[in-house]
Amino acid sequence: MPAPRKFEPHYRRIIADIRQRIASGEWPPGHKLPSTKALADLYEVGSPSTVRQAITILIETGELYGHQGLGVFVADPSA
Repeated sequence: MPAPRKFEPHYRRIIADIRQRIASGEWPPGHKLPSTKALADLYEVGSPSTVRQAITILIETGELYGHQGLGVFVADPSA
């Protein structure tokens, strides 16, 4: 019998995918992320707060940055 899979919170899955998009160059430095609502739809999560949680963590780690009223952007790691 296979071992049971551990539950991975949705926000961690979102973080992993955003990091993959950045690493692959799909979302280069300066790229504006889609809206929280659009990301919630993309990741099929019922609440935009799950996306906000992931984005907050990525901002805290310096991988993204936000500008009030303008959106969230991919940070430049060389800056």
